[in-house]
Parts: sequence; C-alpha cells; structure tokens
Amino acid sequence: MSNPVFTRNKVFTERTPGGYPTMPGYHVGGGATQTYPGDAPQVSYAPERPQQFPTPQGQEQYGTTSASRPVTMDDVLIKTVVTFGTLLLFGAGSWALTATNPGLGMSVAFVSMLVALVLGLVNSFKRRPSPALILGYAAFEGVMLGGISSLFAALYDGVVVKAIVATLVTTLVMLVLFKTKVVRNSPTLMRVITVGMFSIFVFYLGNMVVSLINPAWSFYGPNAPTIGGFPLWIVVSLIAIGLAAFSLVTDFDYIVTAVDNGAPQETAWTAAFGLMVTLIWLYIEFLRIFAYFASDNN
Repeated sequence: MSNPVFTRNKVFTERTPGGYPTMPGYHVGGGATQTYPGDAPQVSYAPERPQQFPTPQGQEQYGTTSASRPVTMDDVLIKTVVTFGTLLLFGAGSWALTATNPGLGMSVAFVSMLVALVLGLVNSFKRRPSPALILGYAAFEGVMLGGISSLFAALYDGVVVKAIVATLVTTLVMLVLFKTKVVRNSPTLMRVITVGMFSIFVFYLGNMVVSLINPAWSFYGPNAPTIGGFPLWIVVSLIAIGLAAFSLVTDFDYIVTAVDNGAPQETAWTAAFGLMVTLIWLYIEFLRIFAYFASDNN
C-alpha cells in the first residue's frame, strides 16, 4: 500500500506470478485449454479471443464494456493536464479573492477544504472513476490552495514560487530516477511508505485533538516540542516530503502497470487523480517548510 487511489484498483497492481504486469488474455492461475483428437488436453497460452479486448473476465473485473479501448500514456497525460488546469483556474480565482478580502477568501478556502476532503474520499473508494467528481475535487482543492497560497504570499515573500519550483523539480527528479531504474517500486518501499504515512496521519490527528483542547498546545505553535533545536513539525514535514517524493515512484509504477495491463481508457482519470493527491501533499509540505524559514529570517 502507498497511494490508496492506486492500491485499491487491481488494474494498477495486478501482476503475473513472475512479477510482471498481466497482459490482455493472460489470467493468473489459469489458461485456455484446447483438446485435439486422440490427444490429451493441451494447454494453450494464446488468448481465447485474441481480437477482442478486454476479455470478458477483464470486463467483469474492471466493470467495463467491450467498447472500451486500452488506456495509453497519452490518455494519462491529457487527463492530468485537464485536472491540474482545473485546479489552477479555480486557484487563481481564490487567490484574487483572498488578496482583496482575506477574511472571505479564507472562509471560502476552509469550506472548500472540507468539500475536497469528502470528494477525495468518495473518489478513492469508487470502483470506477467519475470525471465529474474528479474535476470537482480539483476545483475545490484549487480554491483551498489558492486561498492558502495567497495568504502565505502576503506574509512571506517568495515562498509560493519556491514551493511550486521545489514540487516541480522533485517530481522531475523522481521521474528520471524511475525511468532510469535507479529507484524502483518494491514491497519494501511500499511498506516503508505505508508505515510513514500512517505515522504522519497520527501526528496530524494528534495535533488536531490537542489544538481543540488548548490551541496553545498545537504542534505548530510557538510552544511546539523541538528536536535538536528544530520544532518537531519541521522534522515531520521533512519526512513527509521524502515520503511524498517516493510515493511518486510508486504512482509512476502503478500507472505503467495499468497501461501494460491494457486497463480501460477511463483509468486515466484515476491516474490523474492519484497524481494530484500526491503532488498537492508535496506542495503543502514544501510551503510549510519555506514559510518557517522565511519567518525565522524575519
């Protein structure tokens, strides 16, 4: 487990016993049989319907029809551009609103955060992707990020640009490392990411609880516990950045697996949504780190 958006869908994870992605017509644990006159039954490794894709078994598993064509990297790229374009469009509007009316802008951003959280959970647990819900998630995340980014930009000069550049550079570096096979997805990596993500979730949840009891106890406040002179949350954010970066490797691997599996075209929406979840997390953690050092310098 790493990004639950991908791990809950078999088209991103199903592989052969040898560890390779399944191919159209290949079914783990079985094969087509063909009997010849006078001979014992022989095993045929050819697809039962080589011209029909996906196979009936695959259609039932993925909830698709025979009219679905397999997803391609171009499909994933296009859907990713559309979802991030939606995020940026609504983010720009929220930025402008917060810049002119901070109180209203942040109120709208807070409500949008709650709506995005609900849509994120719905999209994560849906068996089949819904483009409307995914674009809705992107829109509300854009409003939330636009408001927060506008506020941070007003308080700390240059931190938003730094966070955006850091996110893009990290993504590019991890993509290169993945393509050159310097870093590969593995069960060990997924276990490390899973444990790390769960630990950070506990930290976030604990901070929310203590903040509700007494805001002065917040892990992000001036009285936050320290490690080596640094606030504990700084250490947690640095770990979160590392986890998010390596989560990109698992995301890339899941997408390649889906394409190699001949998953339905609609899978591209799930891929775009999963990437967005990881990149938003990475951007927010970078924004926190740069804001801290900017305030420390002031």
